[in-house]
Amino acid sequence: MSHMKGIVPTILSIATAFGLLAASCATKKEVFAEPVKDLTGSWRVSQVLRNASDITQYVDSTGFRLVLQSDKTYSLVSANIPFVVNSNGTWAADDPQYPYLLSFLPKDSATTIKANIGTPVSKGVRNLQVTFSPGCHSNSYIYIFEKIN
Repeated sequence: MSHMKGIVPTILSIATAFGLLAASCATKKEVFAEPVKDLTGSWRVSQVLRNASDITQYVDSTGFRLVLQSDKTYSLVSANIPFVVNSNGTWAADDPQYPYLLSFLPKDSATTIKANIGTPVSKGVRNLQVTFSPGCHSNSYIYIFEKIN
């Protein structure tokens, strides 16, 4: 019987050790929230694609800027290239975390114009990609903008 008295504490010690080991292996579930995409700022064109072909070298976009203000107004600076809109107005994104549509309402129009957008990251910097067809649906343009401020 004295032999049993030594086994019980040993079994309890082993069970406690296994319990502590199992508890230390418990995984903690982390929940990541997608950050809100900040679209405000002054954007310049870094690349232009037409029907998936790079035409950047043929487009004089040096002075063109799309400026999206925090008050939801936008302005076009040196609008010397075709774009989804051609005058200033107001803008809205469809979702702050996962924006896929950018809506423009020119101040000289009652019609909202929508463009598909993406917010890819390149070299650690968020870009703005705007896709649109200016009238002719067989031509699709993608303007890739980089933020300058």
